[in-house]
Amino acid sequence: MSDRRTAPYGRWASEITPEFLVQSNIPFVDVFVDPLRSDLLPPIYHIERRAADNGRCVIVNTTTDIDVIPSPLSARTGVQEYGGAAAIAYGGVIYFSNFADNRVYKIREGGTPEPVSPDNPSYRYANFAVHPVQQHLLVSILEDHTVDTPQTIITALCVVNTTRKAVFPLVSGADFYSSPVFNPSGTKIAWQEWYHPDMPWEGSLIYVADVITQPDTILLSNKKKVAGQMLKISVSYPSFANDTTLVFTSDESGYQNPFVYDTVTDIARPVLPSPIGRDFGSPAWTLGDYPYAIIGDGNTAAFVAFADGRTVLYTVNLAQVSQPDLRIFPFTAAGHLRLLHSSLHSSSLVFTAGSSDSPGGIIRCDFNSQIIGRPDPQYTVLKASGSFTGYEGYIPHPEPITLRRDGKPLHAIYYAPKNPKYSGSTDPNEKPPCIVNVHGGPTAMEPQVLNLFKIYFTSRGYSWLDVNYGGSSGYGREYIGRLASNWGIVDVSDCYDAPRLLASETNPRIDGDRVAIRGGSSGGYTVLASLCLDSAPNTKYFKAATSLFGISDLFSLARDTHKFELKYMIKLLGGSVDDNPRVYKDRSPIYYAKNITVPLLVLQGAEDRVVPPEQAEKIVSEIQQSGGQDRVKYRKFPGEGHGWRLKETIKEAVQLEREWYETKLL
Repeated sequence: MSDRRTAPYGRWASEITPEFLVQSNIPFVDVFVDPLRSDLLPPIYHIERRAADNGRCVIVNTTTDIDVIPSPLSARTGVQEYGGAAAIAYGGVIYFSNFADNRVYKIREGGTPEPVSPDNPSYRYANFAVHPVQQHLLVSILEDHTVDTPQTIITALCVVNTTRKAVFPLVSGADFYSSPVFNPSGTKIAWQEWYHPDMPWEGSLIYVADVITQPDTILLSNKKKVAGQMLKISVSYPSFANDTTLVFTSDESGYQNPFVYDTVTDIARPVLPSPIGRDFGSPAWTLGDYPYAIIGDGNTAAFVAFADGRTVLYTVNLAQVSQPDLRIFPFTAAGHLRLLHSSLHSSSLVFTAGSSDSPGGIIRCDFNSQIIGRPDPQYTVLKASGSFTGYEGYIPHPEPITLRRDGKPLHAIYYAPKNPKYSGSTDPNEKPPCIVNVHGGPTAMEPQVLNLFKIYFTSRGYSWLDVNYGGSSGYGREYIGRLASNWGIVDVSDCYDAPRLLASETNPRIDGDRVAIRGGSSGGYTVLASLCLDSAPNTKYFKAATSLFGISDLFSLARDTHKFELKYMIKLLGGSVDDNPRVYKDRSPIYYAKNITVPLLVLQGAEDRVVPPEQAEKIVSEIQQSGGQDRVKYRKFPGEGHGWRLKETIKEAVQLEREWYETKLL
């Protein structure tokens, strides 16, 4: 006889506690390798974010698991607010951007960190490239906050002279820069740039130029456009395979596919004989998250691509047009692919990865010398993101679902309640309440990875539904384009339709009368819009809601958000504030707050520069003033920005959300 119990859905006891969420999860921000070290076991480094250490980002030697930088230094950059690419290793030296003072530091393992950039807190640095010959010269993104408003911040590429601790200009004029890379001889450099109103995945350009080195700095000549087109074609992730071959991705076919450019002939060509309807790469919300690594003799690249909402691995021949080889790949999400220079394996790479049934981590992949073809690669977990030993029975299986309306797909991932101590509900006819999760971006996607936050709820008897609504990435440019001019319309409708369709099945998976909606950032905007806009399908459908640092006022967001997303809404809403003031008003929840009757929990970071706290405070005030004091709760977390980094915040936030659903949804 089974000793498993029954209890109403949402009331199950669970061993997945708020403390467990913090202790059993290490967020890996990046992984990187020294390209000049080809030891038998070359050093691998990663950056991990530690919630218990005030959210500090620590560089760690992955092999020895020893910290490289001392406290309180934090390898994090504020470039574009979302950061990324905060550190590299080259010739035994590690360079990194320190978040507190914005300076670039260098350090050798076991040594003392030394600042190598000027003492100017208005300068932010990221995405470093060391010149292969003049190794004291470091090319970097420079984000100048001297006049610190979104409209006046200046972004450029610069040269950091690490000997003189001085900065020299290199490239300027575009609104944004990314991915500076030298060829092996240091005679050429390539980079990505883009201009407002584009985001880098909407329209961008890649350039290449000749490099002239001087004792103190670098000069460029013979600048040439490689590929890309403003507003229409996105090109990303440049990297040199050899002195004359540049690899990059382009979505000119409608999907991000691999390309190469010959610096001798000035010809760019696709790597594949015909486009594949899969994105080889994701939108660059953060810097340095390369979807490929060039391996072997430089004629092959290992690429991750998206298929059905999860990653797959291809090896592609860069030297001649041919079909890619699909390889066995046990991970549902992967990024930060880096070549591992090893005298033992000429075809190895490391990357960050996640899986749906076990913790992810820092992964090593070793190919046989026969890259194109079999055998399949071998994978080694160098450091796991946590331990779930003894708790495997709590892991729910992701069920990708493609719903169709009017012949168009709507992508979602469903997680059923899962707890090894419970067989179901006390009432055999009860269906589980459902939490609809709306990802941020909005040009992003929710991956199918083991997520302790989701398990916190599914282990208590809730079902969970991730909606990759129209506008999400990973399904091609056309799917992303569904949100053009329709933000606040398509996302809202999709997040309403997805649970409704699940609840209307012949054998419903969820209780359609007990559905909550939650989301952060732009996902928080969709939450608020779902509850009050006149255009929303049914403002009373959801029975509880949580908005985490969500947007309520599109007018003030267009004025106050950070530079990176300052013009993002021009495409999402079909024009600027001056062009379409009526649309901005009609899509701003702040003007319809009186319609919010669904119980709403609002969580906000006090130091958020992406979605400033006034966005939350204004709508909370409007709800309270219209008689809704009992149906809104607000919590602002000191020391937090756009997302939670601190241990106590993570624990309190999840408890607040659980208590909210227990009292308002069940």
